[in-house]
Amino acid sequence: MRWDNLYVAGLGAYLPEQVETVAEAITAGRYNGAEAEANGFRAVRVARADEPGPVQAAHAGRQAVERAGIPHEQYDIVLHGCMGHQGQDFWTPVNYVQNETVGGTGLAVEIRQGSNGGLAGLELAASHLASRPAPAAALVTTGDAFRLPYFDRWGSDSQQAYGDGAGAVVLSNQGGFARLRSTATYTDSSLEPIYRGTQGWTDGPFLDGKPVDLHTRKADYLLKEEGAYDRAIQQMTKNASQVLQEALDDADIKLSDARFFVHANIAKTIVQFSFYSLLGVRPETTTYEWGLDYGHMGAGDQLIGMNHVAEARNPQPGDFLVTMGVGVGFMWTVAVLEFTETPAW
Repeated sequence: MRWDNLYVAGLGAYLPEQVETVAEAITAGRYNGAEAEANGFRAVRVARADEPGPVQAAHAGRQAVERAGIPHEQYDIVLHGCMGHQGQDFWTPVNYVQNETVGGTGLAVEIRQGSNGGLAGLELAASHLASRPAPAAALVTTGDAFRLPYFDRWGSDSQQAYGDGAGAVVLSNQGGFARLRSTATYTDSSLEPIYRGTQGWTDGPFLDGKPVDLHTRKADYLLKEEGAYDRAIQQMTKNASQVLQEALDDADIKLSDARFFVHANIAKTIVQFSFYSLLGVRPETTTYEWGLDYGHMGAGDQLIGMNHVAEARNPQPGDFLVTMGVGVGFMWTVAVLEFTETPAW
């Protein structure tokens, strides 16, 4: 989808102070040394007990809102993306984020699209604002904290190390420091069973008292018959290529035109195979090296990575940023931004 007159007006991030290194996790027996070598991560951030995902998201949201400088009454929608437990059961964390940032009576929506939550929120916000003729803004936040005993940041998943953190973006139909040129989303629900597994349904979370085990779920599905793994990889590669090209075409640019490419903080093997080899992303354009000190931060890698680019990579007017997400389910979203000025902050 090509967008006209939609702008990124603010970005924000919250990264907890406590650091847990890969070396510490290996020494404690929580992380396998061979897997650590293959994945390439160096460290993650660990939230305090009083910093569940929504609290972190509110911190990031307030920063983005302050930087945007848009009156609170113009915020017509707040969206919050997340993956893990949000600090309370049977609760609506997005309303907490809304109350702690912009308040008001605008629409508030929680997004559960796994690692694609932040970018899915960005596209939904764009669709919402495009239908508003009056001055309006949208706040999109993400926030996750991965805690034992429910989730093991080092052991619940393969090819991942999960870090705590939050991101935020303010989208406006009035102006900002970057234009949203395009977004594209593609869903392939035939791949949904990969993360559901084959063990059947449960009556509630954490019934067996053991951390979430995504290793077994994925293995049960991908190894259930010969060729299943290869077919899934081929499907994912095709889908990723398709959605990326659609977003680039709608933005009237080529991948080589992008100075920045922000993808999820994921394992070295996946980055090298999927992004560098198959999609042709140039390593120097990415936030990969930076992300090795933070790990995979749930729904927020892309928003947090965009904030890092704005703060530390000196974007100039005319620079393009392409960001790509993929969430279990499976959903892919790509967004293309064009900086119109270097953010004043």
